[in-house]
Amino acid sequence: MPEVVVQLFVNEERRRASGAVEHCLSRTDGEGGQLREPPVGKLFGLPRARREGRREAGREAGPHSLSPGGRCRLRCGGAVADRSPSRRAGMSGDQSRSLGKGSAAPGPVPAGQLRLYSMRFCPYAQRTRLVLRAKGISHEVININLKNKPDWYFEKQPSGLVPTLETSKGQLIWESPITCEYLDEAFPGKKLMPSDPYERAFQKMLLEDFSKITSLLFKHVLAVKDGQDTTALKAEIAEKFGKLEEVLSKRNTVFYGGDSVSMIDYLMWPWFERLEPFQLKDSLNHTPKLQRWVEAMKEDPAVKATITDPQIYKNYLQLYLKNSPEGLFCGCIP
Repeated sequence: MPEVVVQLFVNEERRRASGAVEHCLSRTDGEGGQLREPPVGKLFGLPRARREGRREAGREAGPHSLSPGGRCRLRCGGAVADRSPSRRAGMSGDQSRSLGKGSAAPGPVPAGQLRLYSMRFCPYAQRTRLVLRAKGISHEVININLKNKPDWYFEKQPSGLVPTLETSKGQLIWESPITCEYLDEAFPGKKLMPSDPYERAFQKMLLEDFSKITSLLFKHVLAVKDGQDTTALKAEIAEKFGKLEEVLSKRNTVFYGGDSVSMIDYLMWPWFERLEPFQLKDSLNHTPKLQRWVEAMKEDPAVKATITDPQIYKNYLQLYLKNSPEGLFCGCIP
């Protein structure tokens, strides 16, 4: 990952910090974007005793883990467990180092945990992170360097794509809607998929329609990069958003699944989070109900826990496109 982007992460974290955080990105090592993490106590000037106390506290876990406590601090071969929803808005909470070619394979997934192979800026992987957060599932995150993938990762996921879930039994699940449905069915807590057969079918049909929009959004990003006239493309995107507006109008609900956030809302959200850096925020100007949905989603704890500041994403996107624009498409599983 470009050095300047990592420095932006550090500056943003320092600026926002009201107290100590578990982990913070520091710098690249110059080999395909792998990152190192400074001791948090040194970064924020914590007394040594407090730093030692944090280390002795060990692993903290979510409500569905076999481990006690509330927040995860697990490190495993470059992994950092995803942090609690109380983390500050503006940072994604997914700040583990990015493992690339030549890196050592991580060890087995600890009992009572899940492991997510991810990439911080991947919208498809964010779907899975949203559901993990929403259900309070204890997990660790290992970010994969999608431009320089480690050989061992292909043994887990033959295409080398993210997101992929790994259980403590060595079971592997990939493709973002499938990982999300697995999490909803395999773990207790609020069910995100509706129990009514029609409503389940409705959400799957809506997701199928929405998948046609995501390709247009990425197409717009590349068109802007190449200096093309995007007037017609933006009009097409605005028309698609108009269809989503109609759905909310017909259902007369704040969210697509009803009066509370459900699976389809989480599966759609990552692209709306990116509209500003994609230079498409004005595409919602004619959709008041969709705008209300966006604002309501921003208040959801899982969204707050995984959101990335638009400016950070914009800077990352600009630099990434200069280096490897195809990475927007080939590194993630829809």
